[in-house]
Amino acid sequence: MWIIQIKKLAKSKLSKLILNKYLKDMIKNKLFFRIKESKFFQYLVLIIIIFNAFTIGLNTYDLSKFSRDFINYLDYAITIFFLIEISIRFIGEPIKKNFFKSGWNIFDSIIVLVSLVPIPNNSSFLLLRLLRVFRVLRVISIMPELKLIIESLIGSLKRVFYVSLLLFLILYIYATIGSIVFSKDIPDRWSDVGVSMITLFQVLTLSSWEQVMLPLQEVYWWAWTYFFSFIIVCAITMLNLLIAILVDVVVNQKKSDLKNLSKIPEVEKLNEQFSDEINLERLKKDN
Repeated sequence: MWIIQIKKLAKSKLSKLILNKYLKDMIKNKLFFRIKESKFFQYLVLIIIIFNAFTIGLNTYDLSKFSRDFINYLDYAITIFFLIEISIRFIGEPIKKNFFKSGWNIFDSIIVLVSLVPIPNNSSFLLLRLLRVFRVLRVISIMPELKLIIESLIGSLKRVFYVSLLLFLILYIYATIGSIVFSKDIPDRWSDVGVSMITLFQVLTLSSWEQVMLPLQEVYWWAWTYFFSFIIVCAITMLNLLIAILVDVVVNQKKSDLKNLSKIPEVEKLNEQFSDEINLERLKKDN
């Protein structure tokens, strides 16, 4: 499409300066596109993000004034690097509006823009200081494997919600039964439905759950059936069902990615387009 537009522009009465500017923009876009897609650039960004995580953690220790100032200067340099990196990715995007169609690009842009806000060292700016810590999360947008996991989690939210709702209903039923039966014997743990749900949530995590069961076992010989059935239904069956849903979503996402790889990669298409557009300069000279 760009080739047709340039040919029409060459045949029209518009000045050659406009055409030359258009071609120069295309050459610039191709340069930044190649930088953006290069493995070296991607690995460099990943290394800087990891290094930034290291400096953020190091800044929490009791350091000398010189060391703290040096880390702050490093933070300024890293912020400038991230700004340049986002600019390269934006300029290298052939269709600029597509840049903001990606949620990961929007996420990275917000993190970088927040980092540009100067933050004095006082507690009233604590929130902005905390937001800078989230720059470490940019490693997710750089690594395709992490992006796959996050996108799979988001894609499974609907099914996970229904499983969680079912889990809550079962938890509520058991908490009601426990509150009715056990409240007089151990009121600290079973006084009402709310307290009983907190108690059962501890059992659900399998953290010292036997300490909850044994006092009741001394009073009610059948108390073990109450806890065993709850653990089997909730802690084992329901949680494994949640894991199965997440695995299924990840597998389906993987299949979708493999199906897309069977087609011509978009990067190759864009490279072909850029190559054709750059060759137009020769066509213009020949004419």
